[in-house]
Amino acid sequence: MSEPKALTDRSVAERWREVKTAEQWWDDAYDVMRDFFKKYLEDSLDCEMLEQLQADQYQRNPDRVACRNGYRYRSLQTRLGVIRDLRIPRCRDGTYHSRILLPYSRREPDVDDMVSGAFLAGVSTRRVGSVMQPLTGDAISATTVSRISKSLDAQVRRYHERALSDDVRYLFLDGIVLKIKGMAAVQNKVVLAAYALRTTGIRELLDFRVATAESAAQWEAFLNSLYGRGLEGKALRQITTDGGTGLHEALQVVYGFIALQRCWVHKLRNVMSKLPVRIRDECLSQLRTVYMAESKDNARQRYRSWSEKWKKIVPKAVECVEKDIDELLSFLGEPLELASKLRTTNAIERAFREVRRRTNPMSCFNNDASCERIIYAVFSHQNQKWQDRPLPEFTHES
Repeated sequence: MSEPKALTDRSVAERWREVKTAEQWWDDAYDVMRDFFKKYLEDSLDCEMLEQLQADQYQRNPDRVACRNGYRYRSLQTRLGVIRDLRIPRCRDGTYHSRILLPYSRREPDVDDMVSGAFLAGVSTRRVGSVMQPLTGDAISATTVSRISKSLDAQVRRYHERALSDDVRYLFLDGIVLKIKGMAAVQNKVVLAAYALRTTGIRELLDFRVATAESAAQWEAFLNSLYGRGLEGKALRQITTDGGTGLHEALQVVYGFIALQRCWVHKLRNVMSKLPVRIRDECLSQLRTVYMAESKDNARQRYRSWSEKWKKIVPKAVECVEKDIDELLSFLGEPLELASKLRTTNAIERAFREVRRRTNPMSCFNNDASCERIIYAVFSHQNQKWQDRPLPEFTHES
């Protein structure tokens, strides 16, 4: 066994070998913090027991509520890693219930939030455990991740039942088709959604509903829910839709006094399907000039010119636009600087892209509840992001 060298006798290389790496330093730091946190938590639990029993250990006190009965030990997952053999006091008659640690809890509440966040961000239930293991110090099973995610159900219910303020100026309605497992087979279901622009310029995804189809009855039930919770439409100027028949029938029942705007993007797709490929670009480029007009009169003139040119060549395409031309030009009754944002449902389509990004790794949802959790998470994230970022062009009085 060699004798240790004096510091002055060591080479630079020998000295550097004794310096800890960044990884070793952080590991040691977390070990110290975890030990300190364990001691702090155990002392807090003892103080809590003392407060509830009204007597210290071995103290004879006529006000004593119950007697101590030693300790039990539990492992606890925290943001600092796993705390092993955490000492938890107990009493003889079982009346002690800690407010610090929930009954049977094996994880710090923030760890559950981290697991939910990873799952909602797009990590599959099977991979969340491996992703979180470096942080929590222990693996989390897919079953545990699924059970934690179910805690969102109460938040989803509150989201559906919350009161709505009636300061919405522009409303956008659309639906997205998702696959959900049924009893016999996978079904295509439609998520009906409402996106609002408030008088303050704040954007908000108001609510959604998982429906079997975009029928008038389903849309009417959804719209009646919005109306009953406060969205009466007193400040509402325009409702933009994709032009679905069922939706328009429902709107005539619930918001029949509000101007309707059909989405130009959806209409152009419908027209394109009725055009031969050889004239498609020319016809559509001329039709686009209609919604680029600066006034309704100018738009009507451009539409008539387009209609006269193409009526004999592609009558079905012209008829497709003609029957809805009034509702296609409703947006020109609003300030011109808002035209590009009011003539389509692109605003709500962008929110749907976020939904698609999250759901693409999944083949289908297990049930309606799992679908609602994901939709709620995406919508809540968007609403929080928009809360302090109003659109200035929508804040003026018109």
